[in-house]
Amino acid sequence: MHAGLDSARLLRLMARTDARLWEILFPHLPLTARAASDLNPQPLPPAELLGAAARRTAAAVADAAVAVHAAGGDARAVLQDADGDWCPTPPYQVIPWPKKWPLPWPPGEPYPIDPQWAGPAVQATAGMVLYSYAEGIADKELHTALEESAGKLLGAALNGG
Repeated sequence: MHAGLDSARLLRLMARTDARLWEILFPHLPLTARAASDLNPQPLPPAELLGAAARRTAAAVADAAVAVHAAGGDARAVLQDADGDWCPTPPYQVIPWPKKWPLPWPPGEPYPIDPQWAGPAVQATAGMVLYSYAEGIADKELHTALEESAGKLLGAALNGG
């Protein structure tokens, strides 16, 4: 598959949890309801809350890997632990989430989104966050570890979504 097509597909997966991306993907269509809601703020819908939590958690995982590496530890182990949890074998019974990070919904309760629909969106979002970290890291070993973890997440998103 062409890299540009993969990128567009990844953006569509991420748009499941961040409606603003639809305006980037399809600028010729009318603006989403978000423009109107900016005038009258409302609580975020569950999909957008999940997207925000995925971005925060992926950044926390990347920050943990950077800190472990800076302290002389194995950043790859931190990343593999998280991406292993984020990338279970489909079909998903629950939304994939790293076990060492807090769930973005109350424990023991199902999240009000279909895991088959949300799983690839969470994987794409987390993968793009880790990839953006990798791009900013000059240390070759840490850059490679972040890039490999991002690749695993993005591949899982494309295969599951």
